Amino acid sequence: MADLDSQLIYSWWWRHDAGWYQGVARRFGFEVANEINKEALKFVAERVARNVAQKFDRPVSELEFEEAVKAFGECCSSMWPEEYLGYDYRITGSNSFEVNILRNFAIEMLKRAGTLDKYECPCLSLREGWFKGLGLKPAENRRVQCVLDGCDICTLVATVPTFDREQEE
Repeated sequence: MADLDSQLIYSWWWRHDAGWYQGVARRFGFEVANEINKEALKFVAERVARNVAQKFDRPVSELEFEEAVKAFGECCSSMWPEEYLGYDYRITGSNSFEVNILRNFAIEMLKRAGTLDKYECPCLSLREGWFKGLGLKPAENRRVQCVLDGCDICTLVATVPTFDREQEE
């Protein structure tokens, strides 16, 4: 029963999120709605990441890179259940990784509302919050491709110099 309750809570909060976004857009324009959306997501993301970081016995920057990337992924799964967001990630170098967003319920909801063409991707702002909350400073945090630009999936990459242990030696 608790899982059903959790799903309902997610569902109601994301309906609230959609309602405020559309309401702000109607009253003040999509530019303002997108700006506030990015600010709010970054705020929440940082707090989620702090919570994830507290689970370790040392700072995330002192973990092995693979563990730090898993912590980053945990931030994502802490914010959205699997039914709402599908993603995968892979390590691409000693201090770099890639995230592919395969499914995003927000995109579907914006399509239904007829406002997808006015929506600005908040992923980089969200990731800034996760990095900050985890105590990591990326040298690179960029979008390679985005569904909003007509791509099938979103791909984001990051490079975190903290984990370039070879350079430090």
